Amino acid sequence: MQFDLLASLFLGASEAVLQMGPALAKKGFRASDLEVAYLTCGQSLGLIFSFFIAHWATKGRKMPLVSWPEVLRSVSLGLVFFLKPAMAVGFVIFHAAAQMFQAMTVPARVTIYQLNYPSELRGGIVGQNRRVQFCIAALFSVAIAGVLDGWIGLPSLYASLGVTSESSGELVTTVVPMFGLIGLVGTAFFALSPVREPEFSSAPRVSVVDTFRLFVTVWREDREFRRYESFFFVFGFANIMTIPLTQIHAVDVLHASYFDLAMINVAVTQFFMAFTMGTWGKLVDRGSPSRLRGFINVIFAIDFLLLAFAPTIGWVYVGRVFRGIGLGGGQLVWMLGSLYYARTPEKVPIYLGVHTVLTGARWALAPIAGVLAKDWLATSARPIFFVVFVIVLGTAILMIRHSRHEAPRKSDEGPPMPAPRTTGG
Repeated sequence: MQFDLLASLFLGASEAVLQMGPALAKKGFRASDLEVAYLTCGQSLGLIFSFFIAHWATKGRKMPLVSWPEVLRSVSLGLVFFLKPAMAVGFVIFHAAAQMFQAMTVPARVTIYQLNYPSELRGGIVGQNRRVQFCIAALFSVAIAGVLDGWIGLPSLYASLGVTSESSGELVTTVVPMFGLIGLVGTAFFALSPVREPEFSSAPRVSVVDTFRLFVTVWREDREFRRYESFFFVFGFANIMTIPLTQIHAVDVLHASYFDLAMINVAVTQFFMAFTMGTWGKLVDRGSPSRLRGFINVIFAIDFLLLAFAPTIGWVYVGRVFRGIGLGGGQLVWMLGSLYYARTPEKVPIYLGVHTVLTGARWALAPIAGVLAKDWLATSARPIFFVVFVIVLGTAILMIRHSRHEAPRKSDEGPPMPAPRTTGG
């Protein structure tokens, strides 16, 4: 799908704004620690609501289930234009809504990848397209920081908005909607992609209750998938706990600028994601995602160790290199790993739905748990970073060990699908 590659060029803009959300809330809107946590929880509802997306994707067209939520994502970011820099709660609500709508699309988007890309090439193709998106997001994040820190001057824009160069940080309410609009162009390109939809049978549509029963059946009967998801829940919960804490720690303790926040949240991380994603993509296509994720976590854990002891923001930059390398493969495993366990193409949306709903549950709880733990520890986040390092490294060892006993699978095995028909976006 060449349109997926074109879409990635523009979706990098919205990716930059979504990734910088907690940092913009903390530094641009002076949000409280709990407000930063609530914003970080934003995508949880989208991932939980993805249950319904997975349900609709089992019997209907997939592309509208991606396009319409992404339009609503851009609308939510556009509403930031009407805020003032003191309206932290408003920014939390709009940004969290944008995350929610973006997260809802995951089952339908990955099902489109499953339908259009052959299993032996899927990881490499998706990795290549995401590499482009992450590179663009890194560049956009630096541009955002330059405008908000004031070292990129836009005098005509400042004059039209009544903002002086000395107070250019106030432009956050203009920059966020602008980049949300650019992301909408990416949505339009992706919607043009033809999708090899299976023929929908004349059998009665499966009810939501039936889909829920399928969720429960998969969880109960597929032991390997259940163990894979359990490991994901444990280390994922620990990782998400640190996301708001990193912004709070960087601003309050390490005195990070907008540039620092752009670098540690987007630019450094996503550059190394893009740099390594092609290699990771080839590995995703070759075997157990549980084993690969275990090795990824060994690298990923180093970021938390450096956060625990970093005396200056420069050490966080180093940690983000390891985070970016880990996330380069980690995001592909998160997106495509469930396909390894789905025995037939018809079950793919169910497995993806289980995966995303469980992810949503941890996004709903972990950010708040992290902030509350920090308060309990007399406002220090360093012990939490160290505990998370131990958890991520420990689950890495267990995942590598248990993956040795997994039976080889292919995501596309089972009876052949009906003859596909091509539908427009």
